[in-house]
Amino acid sequence: MLSEEENYTRKQKRKKIFIIAVLIVIGAFVVFGIVTFIMSAIKNHIDDQKRAALEKQQSYLFYEPDYNLNIFDDQDYMALDRNIHVNDSGAVTAITQDNHQDYPPEILFMQNVVNYIINGDYIDYNKIFTDDYLKTAGDNLREMFTMQELYNIELETIESAQPDNTTTTYAVQVTYSIRHNNGTFRNDLPEGASNSVVYELTQTTDPNTGDAVMKATNLLKYDQYISGLY
Repeated sequence: MLSEEENYTRKQKRKKIFIIAVLIVIGAFVVFGIVTFIMSAIKNHIDDQKRAALEKQQSYLFYEPDYNLNIFDDQDYMALDRNIHVNDSGAVTAITQDNHQDYPPEILFMQNVVNYIINGDYIDYNKIFTDDYLKTAGDNLREMFTMQELYNIELETIESAQPDNTTTTYAVQVTYSIRHNNGTFRNDLPEGASNSVVYELTQTTDPNTGDAVMKATNLLKYDQYISGLY
C-alpha cells in the first residue's frame, strides 16, 4: 500500500502529464491555425495575381466613334455573316424567323442582347442586368455606345442549373468580332479578333403574374469565368 506522500507524488505527476498533454493539444491547434492562416494568405495573394493578369488591359487603336453612323448603310458590313449562330454540343445552327421557337429561353434572351449591341441601344442593353450588378459593374457598365458592326456571332449555353422550383440559372458564352471597332462597347477587341464573354443569367417566376423573368446577374470574359476566381 502506497504512503500518503507517494500518492501525492503520483497525483502531481499525473497532473503534470495532463497539463503537458493539454498544452500540446493547444499548441497543435495554434500551429494549425497559423499554418492555415499563412496558406490562406498565400492562396489569396496568388489568386489576386491571377485576377490581375486576367484583368490586365492591353492598349489597342480604335476607329473614331461616330454616333450618327448607320452601320446598315455600309454594304461591306452587310455582306459579312451577321447571322446569330447557336452552338448546341457542336451542332451549329442559325436563328431565323422560321426556327425561332425551337431555341431555349436563355438563347432567345441573348439574341435580343446581341441586337441591342448591334443597334447601339445602350438603354435597353443596361436594362438586362439586375440592379445589384449595375451597382458593382464598374468598367463593365456601358452607359453609351455606338452601333456595333458585329459579325461571326455565336451563342452557346455552357452551364445551367435549377436551384429551386422557381429559379433557373444559365451561363451563355457569346463570341463575335466587331468590324471597325471604335472601343465604345468593347475596348479589348482589336480588328478581326474575338474574345468570348459569358453572361450569367437567372430566370425566375413572377409570383403575381406567373411569367418568367430573365435577368443578367454577371458578365465575365470567358477566361475569367473558367478560372473560378469570380
